[in-house]
Amino acid sequence: MRPLQLGWAEGVCVVIGDKIITFDSRSNLNSRGTGFISHAHGDHLHNLSGDGSTYTTPQTLDMARSLMKVGKRRFFTHEIGHRVKLDEVEVTIHNAGHMLGSAQFCIHTPTQTVAYTGDINCRDMFTTNAAEKVECDLLVLETTYGNPFYVFPDLAQTSAEMVEWTVREIRHGRTPVFRVYSSGKPQEIIRIFNIFTNIPVVTDGRIAATTNVYIKNRIPLCYLSCETREGKKALDSGEAVFITSSEVPAEEKRNISVATATGWALNGRQNFRSHSFPLSSHADFRQLVQYVEEIKPKEVLTLHGFKEDFASYIQRKLNVTARPLPPIEQRILREYL
Repeated sequence: MRPLQLGWAEGVCVVIGDKIITFDSRSNLNSRGTGFISHAHGDHLHNLSGDGSTYTTPQTLDMARSLMKVGKRRFFTHEIGHRVKLDEVEVTIHNAGHMLGSAQFCIHTPTQTVAYTGDINCRDMFTTNAAEKVECDLLVLETTYGNPFYVFPDLAQTSAEMVEWTVREIRHGRTPVFRVYSSGKPQEIIRIFNIFTNIPVVTDGRIAATTNVYIKNRIPLCYLSCETREGKKALDSGEAVFITSSEVPAEEKRNISVATATGWALNGRQNFRSHSFPLSSHADFRQLVQYVEEIKPKEVLTLHGFKEDFASYIQRKLNVTARPLPPIEQRILREYL
């Protein structure tokens, strides 16, 4: 078997002999190979059509189908903990803690193990458990918040601030609105209000669809869709919180107050027009460092976000060989295109 080669080509690519395995691919590379999808966020769901075989968790596929048209690609779904056998290679699926069904993947070859984290979250949330520590020789680590500035406050503190703001807005005659992605974050917000308040939670139709996947998987969430009579009635009462993945129409903004929930709220990186709360389902800087410390890989390749900064930090502080994930050579890819 030829030496393993690993790099970036519109997704993470691992070439082992005459086999190519892609992770969260944005191209058609796995039309002749095997692809894995880590979770159901749009920036990881680019390649759902065409030929080839794709592996993911059943929860991720269910949410993807609730959000978009999925092609005729051959999908194989396996729960967390399952091992996929691909000739001399095995790929183990591990919990990533990022959202329902989110996965890390560990590739077991005859000579070494390679782990790809995707987006991970290393603390327990209200709808997910913390990511597993995946022992490996070589770690491909997503470093979205891989800068010392990004250390998130305690989840209970952030939740209390969100609830306090919501109650205040309702008392002032304004409908509180959280604008977030369609999956993951809205379910966390629903659960926060279910646990700490009796305030009715109303969502848009897309969020309702993904929330039903959570409920199907026995995560208790109480909500109303704005497309139902009950949901419209709750919003009209002025005493409900609304969660949406869409821009709020200008004509409706007079009696509402819009907030967002994201880790970027710590420094105002996004142009927030109103309130923002540092609620994130990603690992912050401290969690990423601890993750590397605990699994003790021989080498780390960083991906996205502060990839250069984080690689430099762990090389200096942890004495671990680290660098950003390099592009894979085009001459190698031509064999698979």
